[in-house]
Order: sequence, then structure tokens, then C-alpha cells
Amino acid sequence: MKNRPSHNDETLQKVHINEQQTAEIHPDRVGSKGVSQNPRFSADPRSDFAVSLCDALAESSQVSPLILPGEQVSLMATVLPLRGTRAKRAALPFALEDRISAPLEDIHIALCRTLDKPDQVLAAVVDRNIMQAAVNAGDRPVLPETFALPAPVSVDDSPVWAVWLSGARALVRVSDGIGFIIDVTMLPLIWQQAGKPPIKSYGDRLPDNIVAGSYAPQPPKPDPKDLGVDLRQGAFAPKATDWTRHLKRVASIAALGLIGHLGIVIADTVALTRIADRERAAAQAAIDTMLPGIIVTSDVQPILRRLAPVDTPPKGGAFLPMLEDLSAALLDVDSQITFRRMIFADNPARLTILVEVPGLDDLQQAEGLLRASGFRVTSGAATASAGGAEAEFVVTKGAPE
Repeated sequence: MKNRPSHNDETLQKVHINEQQTAEIHPDRVGSKGVSQNPRFSADPRSDFAVSLCDALAESSQVSPLILPGEQVSLMATVLPLRGTRAKRAALPFALEDRISAPLEDIHIALCRTLDKPDQVLAAVVDRNIMQAAVNAGDRPVLPETFALPAPVSVDDSPVWAVWLSGARALVRVSDGIGFIIDVTMLPLIWQQAGKPPIKSYGDRLPDNIVAGSYAPQPPKPDPKDLGVDLRQGAFAPKATDWTRHLKRVASIAALGLIGHLGIVIADTVALTRIADRERAAAQAAIDTMLPGIIVTSDVQPILRRLAPVDTPPKGGAFLPMLEDLSAALLDVDSQITFRRMIFADNPARLTILVEVPGLDDLQQAEGLLRASGFRVTSGAATASAGGAEAEFVVTKGAPE
């Protein structure tokens, strides 16, 4: 440890209680001296906190983790208005730098998870030597013992504490997500300096000079969001080199399969193209006899328009006078107008025309001119394309509208 106090001894001189207050605590008085002198970096597996964590992970079928003593991990909450986990991890050391007394190069800062408040995240601060020893102990997730107790819920955003007392140790989780483990003798002092927030007490009874709002012998189960945390991040992230050989083999097999499928697709495409060419040539030869000048393409609308039946107007009826009046009314259209289809019906006399003009504005002008000339006009849905605009008008004689 380079003959200097551990990260826990340095950082616990300022134990973050909530966003408003910070308590000055001497490390020897909060039980951290034994941690720095003891080479053990993992939590006592017999402690109630560690047992609770392991039981919760076993119920969720997760891998058994390596649990760090709560005295060796500082949980801090901060605001990071950034998007993306990678950006938040990169900015986290700078957001917490002024709250950590140890040099940044001597500590490991892990992004635990997001909190309920907007842009708030929970971070864990650990001595790098302790983190390295934990990683060297095996390929297992690393969790702080503090996660054995979930953070309490605050109704009015004021701080609320959850305290689990087990022997001489007190596990404290605050409603803002942070937490710590201290010697029970220091609990009254820290609670008073934090403004005596409401306490939900679990486990052993609290000291007489601390008033709890509620008590239950058994604490609630750990928060599933906390159980999903792994402090192995950045330089301590699990290495994926063991899977490289298997991934390469899978990739090779997938590539061979893809090449085979591509060969089949190419062969099918060539065959289908040849069949389509033959069918198109036969269709072109057949259509030339009925509609000279029409080229067979994938768009069948021109052929259908040419083949659409057109009602023959009755001789000597109202068709010609009506057509003459309609044509005269449309002479004032600013642009060229084309009748794509025309159907006449009697009783009453009505003319259904499919009108094609350069734009939608021209359709509106044509409809207005017909109405002004004494026609009643019912227009269908208009369609527009690069070649112009079309709409179907049903025109009958009547008084101007």
C-alpha cells in the first residue's frame, strides 16, 4: 500500500451524509483502522450483510460474487447530465474529484447505476490495490457489502435513513442512494450531524440516544438494481480473450454458410431474370397487335387506361351540348388540360371525366371554372406525381353553386 493509509482511511475522514451536510469523522473511530491493517480484502462470509447478499443472488440465479467490506467502499451520488454509459463513466472522476481526498490515480471509481432523480447516478470509490486484489481472486462480479440493504424511499425528498445493526457494525443506506458501514459507537454522532433524519431500523436495537421511526427485526431484501452492479469496470473489466478462439471459429462457419447462400441467391436471380426477359418479349409482341406504340414495363397503368371501356354517347342526346359547354368552361384554365377518360350517363345527364393537369392548383382552378359555368361538380381524390396531377370529376347540369 506504499506505506500510506488505505483509500478507506483517507476518504472516510469525510463521510458524505447527504447533499447538504458532511460529517468530519476520524478513521480510527469508525472502525476502518482494522481494515487497513488487515490484508483481507473480502467481506467476512459469515456476516449478516454478506449472507443476505449471497442469498439474494442465489435466488436470482446469478453468479456468486466477491463481496468487499462496506468500510472499504464509498458510495456517492452525483448528477451527470450526459447520455450514454461510456460518457458517464468518463466524466465520473471529474464530477467526484473535489469530494475525494485521495489522488485519482490511486483509486478506482465505478459507475453503479442510475438513480430515480433525473441525471443522478450512484458511484462506488475503491482503493485500486484492493480492487486489483479482488480481481485477482477470481473471475467473479465484485459487489460492496453495503448493497445488502436497499435505499429507503423518501416521500417528500427529505433524507431518510435505513439502518441495519448487526453486532458492532451499522449498515446505513440513505434515500438518495448512498450508503456506508461504520462502528455502531459512531452512529449517534453521524446521525446528529446529518440533522437527525427519520430512521427505519432493522436487526439489532439502535442505541438509546437514537430515535427510530419504525423497527423490524428482518431487513428487506436487496434491491435487484444493486445486485446487477459489478465494480469491475475500466482497467478491471473482465477480459474476453478466452472467447476469441471460439468467436473466430463461429465467424468462419457463418461466413462459409453466407457464401453458400449468396451463391444460391445469385443463381436464382440469373435464372429469374432470363425467364422475365422471355415473358416480357412475349407480352410486347402480343400488345403490339392491339395497342401499337405501347411499351410493356412494370407499370401497367398506361395499358389499363388504353384498354378501359368508354361508353358510346347516345346520338342526338345531351352529350354533345354538355361536352361543348364543359369544354368552353375550361378554356380559361391557365395550363394544358387533358381528358384521360370520359363516361357519359343519362337520366340525369352526367359526364364523368378523368382530368390530367400539371399541378394540384390547376385541378382546383378547373373545378372552380366548371362551377362558375353552371355545372355541379363532384370531385374524387386527387393524385399528384412527377408527371402531373389527376382527379375524377362527375359533372352534371345545374344552377351555379
